[in-house]
Amino acid sequence: MMPDHALSDCAVALVGGFVWLFVPSHVTSIPEARELKLRQDLHVMRAVLDQYVVDKHKRPSSLDELVATGYLKQVPTDPMTGRNDSWAAEWSNDQKTPGIVNIRSGSHSISSKGTAYYDW
Repeated sequence: MMPDHALSDCAVALVGGFVWLFVPSHVTSIPEARELKLRQDLHVMRAVLDQYVVDKHKRPSSLDELVATGYLKQVPTDPMTGRNDSWAAEWSNDQKTPGIVNIRSGSHSISSKGTAYYDW
């Protein structure tokens, strides 16, 4: 029979081993989770931009206009910059239909796929 302290030492070693195994995968999953959140936010905001154009027959002049008209509850926080005012709006070149045609992350950092978030 093992002494009580030997059992507790063994338990600590096992727990430490499990933590060591899972921490590296958790560390890499945080950037991947932020990238997934960015993809989702871009998808939603681009769909909202399209729906606004269909409904209003014009393009929004700002993301705040999408909030004011009820198309968005709030401007989401860009998961790559941590700010909701860093989104990069792409503007129409057509003077007949001015306004936002696309939205991008304001971050020029490089993704896990090797592309800048701004280019997504």
